[in-house]
Amino acid sequence: MKVTVFGCGYVGLVTGVCLASLGHEVACVDVDASRVDLINAGQTPIYEPGLEALLRENLAQGRFRATLDARAALRGSRISMIAVGTPDRDGRIDLSFVETVARTIGAHLKGDPAYHTIVVKSTVVPGTTLGLVRATLESASGRVAGEGFGVAMNPEFLREGFAVQDFMEPDRVVLGHLGAQAGEDLEALYAAFHCPRIHVTPTEAEFVKYASNALLATCISFANEIYTLCEGTPGVDGRQVLEILHMDRRLTPQHGGESVRPGILSYLFGGVGYGGSCLPKDLNAITAMARERGLPAPLLEQVVRVNRDRPAAIVQRLATELGGLQGRLVTVLGLAFKPGTDDWRNSPSQPLVEALLAGGARVRAWDPLAEAAAVAAWGGRVALHRDPRSALEGAHAAVLATAWPEIQEWPWEELAAAMASPVILDGRNALKDRGWPSPVRYVPVGRGPALPSRESHVQP
Repeated sequence: MKVTVFGCGYVGLVTGVCLASLGHEVACVDVDASRVDLINAGQTPIYEPGLEALLRENLAQGRFRATLDARAALRGSRISMIAVGTPDRDGRIDLSFVETVARTIGAHLKGDPAYHTIVVKSTVVPGTTLGLVRATLESASGRVAGEGFGVAMNPEFLREGFAVQDFMEPDRVVLGHLGAQAGEDLEALYAAFHCPRIHVTPTEAEFVKYASNALLATCISFANEIYTLCEGTPGVDGRQVLEILHMDRRLTPQHGGESVRPGILSYLFGGVGYGGSCLPKDLNAITAMARERGLPAPLLEQVVRVNRDRPAAIVQRLATELGGLQGRLVTVLGLAFKPGTDDWRNSPSQPLVEALLAGGARVRAWDPLAEAAAVAAWGGRVALHRDPRSALEGAHAAVLATAWPEIQEWPWEELAAAMASPVILDGRNALKDRGWPSPVRYVPVGRGPALPSRESHVQP
């Protein structure tokens, strides 16, 4: 099947390359000439394990190409997928890129009588596909959706760092469509997959995506609120509290005498907060939608609030450990929102750095993949390092914000000795099993102050 994908960003490129690997002929359309040239040269503009090798394979086989020419890409295509960005603008989703692509496809439909199915892959608020997208397509084409062309919404569930695996080995494929023919086209597109393919309305498909991300965000904010309570309670380790909670058979079921640990439990640990290109944007969008429609969403509003407040609470705890932040040199370890990606969009490291600077601290940052653009917004006030020694030398404290696995292998005794005052605030509890020499003050998140010794209660 010939497929046109609009957008060579994270979702569009992964989707296009993986569909080509399934045997489809795919053209990815973008407006950025340098990005198109880079992709056609076999290089990916994003860091995603396994994607570049797959791209080169499909370029060589002639099943994939990137292009600036939307008209040529649409010629003879059976399916178009809208996978452009839906950025957060003042707490609301910006659909301008989606609308522009819909208008482009509609203009193509006006001059081409062949049946065509348009699939929204971008994350959009419920009602967008049958509202804005459908109206734009009908206006630009002069045809009726569901009769002259198909309209569908097919949400993605890709985890950064595992996107190729998630696409090629899905646990379910959600097919929200208007019209039987659109459903048949989507079935043919994903015929190679043996997982459940679930047919719903486009609006239900949109809701599935938001419900999925809202649940993950709620798990993280719940865990962070438990950590906050534990941090204020002497003698309590929040990490241990949650690990014991995970043992509940409803969370960790038994199968054949063995415990089956579901992946969602990784979201039920506290830290510095959720981030990235999806969860913050999608939670803002769904709560904004609720307000605009006069619908109550108090739980999700609080999920957003708990997450927003968590980085400031981490920095306040550091200030207490240091006796103040003014003039202190603090190294933030990790700028990406999670290990295995160079994506620092809406990373919790950003409000962490903001709070440190606001408190008068001097800030360095270390990250193995983030580029200089990640610190450009601070106008030279934050230096980005690749070498851990140069990042930590002379620092009064380090805050571990991203649990890059190599951090566990660092020679911490030597690094701590090079610090001005070896205070390690572990925002991910990634170093909790390490033994620390006595000069080091290791401060994990979620742990309350030590209980007073028995002797302190003995009356003279």
